[in-house]
Amino acid sequence: MKKLGPRRNRILILIGVIFCLVAVAIFLWQPTWLFHWNDFRIGNEIISRVDVFRKSHGYVPETLKDVGITDPDLSVFYRKTGDNEYIVWFGTTLGESETYNSRSRKWD
Repeated sequence: MKKLGPRRNRILILIGVIFCLVAVAIFLWQPTWLFHWNDFRIGNEIISRVDVFRKSHGYVPETLKDVGITDPDLSVFYRKTGDNEYIVWFGTTLGESETYNSRSRKWD
């Protein structure tokens, strides 16, 4: 068996340190898309169902029950803001949220 040289050991240690620093940076930065991908998935499902309802009825539903979503433990929320407007949102950290506005048709 061949021994690893001191230079190769230093390179492996450096790679390990860089990996740890990147992992810590991701944990501290907490990119929303990475840590809340499931909330975005549920939110996009709500948006899809509400848009189909709006196209067939001419107005947005009052509640999610009107589009067949009845889960009482849902962490993604919906609110009608006008006859043809609504918002969908979920909390990311204390006092912060990601919100979809039907007027702009994007997550903010």
